[in-house]
Amino acid sequence: MNIFTVVLKRLTRIGKILSSINWVTFLRLYHSDAQIIMWIPNTSLKYFGTDAFLWDMATLSSLVLERKAFKIVYGKGIGKYHNKKIFYTISHHYNVYKFDDSTTVLVYIAKQLELQGNTVFPKSQETIFWENKAHMHEAFDHAKVNIPRTKIYKSYEALLNSYLSYPFLVKAEHSCASEGVYKINSFKELNHLMQEEHFAAKNKNIIVQELINMRKDLRVILSRDEILLYYWRINPDKEWKPTSTSYGSQVDFDYFPEQWREHILKTFKSLNLTTGAFDITWQNDDLSTEPIYLEVSPYYQPNPKMDTHGKSYAFYKQHFTPFHCWDVKYVDIVFEIKHKQVQAYLAN
Repeated sequence: MNIFTVVLKRLTRIGKILSSINWVTFLRLYHSDAQIIMWIPNTSLKYFGTDAFLWDMATLSSLVLERKAFKIVYGKGIGKYHNKKIFYTISHHYNVYKFDDSTTVLVYIAKQLELQGNTVFPKSQETIFWENKAHMHEAFDHAKVNIPRTKIYKSYEALLNSYLSYPFLVKAEHSCASEGVYKINSFKELNHLMQEEHFAAKNKNIIVQELINMRKDLRVILSRDEILLYYWRINPDKEWKPTSTSYGSQVDFDYFPEQWREHILKTFKSLNLTTGAFDITWQNDDLSTEPIYLEVSPYYQPNPKMDTHGKSYAFYKQHFTPFHCWDVKYVDIVFEIKHKQVQAYLAN
């Protein structure tokens, strides 16, 4: 995207966010002694163009809709609070020292707040799933979730001493949105990846996974026992590649495999998450077989349903269209999902 398009999209998004909050009720509910805190660690100018800003504002809007008194805490001073209910948005903004592993930093903060009698949303036991594939697969194994055959190696040497059949996938331990997924076709490709300084530094565990014969997967977003949104991401090519829309995948919002609804809800419940997004597929794209769960995360970026008018879905994410704007629909769906999340957190 050129800079002009980026600015237009960001301004449109910010305008939509600000117009979606009832500011009169906001001011009535804001109280310096409120039991509920919205923590915003970063208020730099760059923050206002991020998804963290969008989700933070969606949280505030949800508290307003629920008529809950609240206050906002900015910056790093959250540690002085005790016995509060603290909402925060999972993001890299909490990793102020820029460690390779943002997850551990945020989980540590959440745990310290919990030790001081606070209830945090999301809980530390949920946040640990974020961009932490080693923990995610351990949780999958514990809950006996049906996943591709997966092995976690502690070193390259241990990987070399195992017997692997090409092709297979290597997944970066701390990654999301199809980033850090590598299809390995040969020993040469594997060795090249393992020798990359960036990969070696950031991956203490090497996650190797069976390559499923699939050309589509189903993203399912849930809150408690409710499916909030679903859509298929379809790879139109004959060869395997990640199904993220950034790779040119088509998106289908219409069909849901109802025969697997209870299976999906039961599997989600087994992981003890309040909210999350599943990526689910089927071997050979055969929906009569048992679902295969690829990923789950408590933080996600939903794709809003929209008529693409024959263009690729990615076109609307990358271009500014004033009368059919993806960013406006994106804000709407985030606010809708966040309200469901906040209701679930408060009920709990």
